[in-house]
Amino acid sequence: MMSKNMFFLVLLCAGGIILYGCKHRAPVETANVIDPQSDFNRNSENFGIAMNGANITINWAAVPQAALYEISRGGSRLGAYTALGATEKTSYTDTAPNKNKYENYYKITAKNGNEIISEQLASFELKMFGGNIMFYDQKYDKIDSIEKEINRIHDTEMLGSIQEEGGRRAEFSSKRYAMYFKPGEYKGFTEFKIGFYTHIAGLGKVPVQTRLFGSVVTPPHLPNNNATCTFWRSIENFQINGGAFDWGVSQAAPVRRMKLYVPARFDWKNGWASGGFSGDCYFTAEVGSWSQQQWYARNSHFVKAFQGVNWNKVIQGSTGQIEDDNWESGGCITKEDTTPVIREKPFLYMDNGEYKVFVPALRREAKGVSWTDADMGPGHSLDLVNDFYIARAGADTANTINAALSGGKHIFFTPGRYELSAPLRVAKAGTVMLGTGYATLIPGPQNRYGALFIDDVDNVTVAGLMFDALYNSAYLVCVGAAGAKNSHSAAPALLADIFLRVGGYKPESVNAGAALIVNSNDVIGDHLWIWRADHGQGVGWNLNTSKNGLIVTGGNVTFYGLLVEHFQEYQTLWLGDNGRTYFYQNESPYDPTNHSVYRSHNGTVDGWAAYKVANSVNSHYAVGLGVYAVFNRTGPDRNKSESVFLQNAIEVPNKPRVVIKNACILNLSGGGGVPTGIRSIVNGTGTGAMAGVKREYIMSYRNGAASANSGNLTGISPSNETFTIPVNLLP
Repeated sequence: MMSKNMFFLVLLCAGGIILYGCKHRAPVETANVIDPQSDFNRNSENFGIAMNGANITINWAAVPQAALYEISRGGSRLGAYTALGATEKTSYTDTAPNKNKYENYYKITAKNGNEIISEQLASFELKMFGGNIMFYDQKYDKIDSIEKEINRIHDTEMLGSIQEEGGRRAEFSSKRYAMYFKPGEYKGFTEFKIGFYTHIAGLGKVPVQTRLFGSVVTPPHLPNNNATCTFWRSIENFQINGGAFDWGVSQAAPVRRMKLYVPARFDWKNGWASGGFSGDCYFTAEVGSWSQQQWYARNSHFVKAFQGVNWNKVIQGSTGQIEDDNWESGGCITKEDTTPVIREKPFLYMDNGEYKVFVPALRREAKGVSWTDADMGPGHSLDLVNDFYIARAGADTANTINAALSGGKHIFFTPGRYELSAPLRVAKAGTVMLGTGYATLIPGPQNRYGALFIDDVDNVTVAGLMFDALYNSAYLVCVGAAGAKNSHSAAPALLADIFLRVGGYKPESVNAGAALIVNSNDVIGDHLWIWRADHGQGVGWNLNTSKNGLIVTGGNVTFYGLLVEHFQEYQTLWLGDNGRTYFYQNESPYDPTNHSVYRSHNGTVDGWAAYKVANSVNSHYAVGLGVYAVFNRTGPDRNKSESVFLQNAIEVPNKPRVVIKNACILNLSGGGGVPTGIRSIVNGTGTGAMAGVKREYIMSYRNGAASANSGNLTGISPSNETFTIPVNLLP
């Protein structure tokens, strides 16, 4: 691969650039287009491209047996190409390119006589971003070509018969994609099917600048319209004017910064789905799902109220038609009027032909969307080329990325998987680390620490990234060193759309001591799924091991849309004061071999609480919590042969300023086999979920007293404990 800092030597004379061996001819209009069913146009990157004044020079590696190279140009990758000329050399200068440098795609056809030996593409976008980001432009692209490519990736590369090394595909594929639409109107397509590890987004300043007039859908791969494993895909910054928006998803599939003139349906044809997130969206038509188990919606506008959801629905900081809190009457709706402190996720956009990243400003007591049809909202923009280091999987390492961070660069991660020999370390205040296409950071085999460490500094943003444990490490992400003391109340760090996974990808054993550790104060978490895999390869009580999903020691930490599942001890462990959680979704581990390996409080209490607030904490608020027992793989053979119970879904100290509001439990372990379940909701209060699928709930718990329609109303404060928190955080 050529260096990112490569340069070109050209010979200048009074007449301009001289290219020896070129055979110039007048441009010839052709109907030649790139086949959207082919991958060749995205995978070859062995070329150079540079501006020379108003000209563009490309060069490429020599092709064996080639006698001549024919050059043609299109305004976009899938657009029509026009013949420019031919050369016997391995370089060519276009003296009349399209004005916007990103609207110049060159097809290089290597020939020997009339025989075509090979073809490859060259463009600034391919050189900057690689082949796993696809850009679409309605000025040049035929809509059927766009539709064919998007749906081929969904149907063939993700859900078809193609299997990767190890038999992986679909949920555990190593493929990663981002699909960006330049501003304009995209009409005449039936549907775009969005699959695993795919981010689809508009490149306008605001959603109304990129309009889709067709359906965007997420068909499930499970039978019976079951979307409970429709994970890891996202959509952002579009206006949808026609067709349907059938976003039937579960975890790690956010909907952000959208304006919808069509109904938004968050299930697939009434099949089950197990939770989702939407934020900063404007819904003008029907929205919701009657079969979703849970949903969290933040800072949106609803012309019609969000309908449906069965167990736990939280609507926060939103405007328009919003149903009132109804837990007291047996419902599942939580209404929170404002969002106390939030920064929206940064995003990529185009401005005057250049790529920028918009970083929204901090809002307090926020209500409604952050943008209007004419205004991006408060915030600032960064230039992608000048301010960011664009990381590429397969080319970049921990050393190259850390060098860029040390040099003051922000990082833009292109789609792919990055194995890191040491943690990436963010030490500069204000750093933005933005991923796209589910770029995935992995502590490598010799890295016993983690993938990402953020120093105790102001205003760091980490967004749009996935973290995967494939080996053994202390953590996946850590914010602040142990004992971090600094206040960041004026400029908090933000973790947005962060997804952490332990196990499922490969058959070998993996371990992460804790997936996410937050030691710094004032951190904001906005939509996180922290998952110890319950299915996939290498899944078992002694195979993919991890004690805690989330540990918080910092003060004034706030999480919105927090999902933590299947960890082996306290799944969320909170030791910092003044913490807040708005919406929590949890499933128990499926697979304790027996109760001897699954008891807390020095082996005296059955199970480990899904949400644990330490007795040292004086102030805490958590609202809209759903905790579900799924002990369906107990016993040494994972056949539900051992009876396992969770004594308390939630444990908190009995103190006046520690408040749990609107919490529910269910037993989803299945009817066969031995008894399993949850005995209480908080500190022994409420009615247990012991048999069948029956939702039990409380309206509140404070200082030892529960408000509930049934069950015990007096709670017992948990005994004091000593917690072991990872401290060996950096090499």
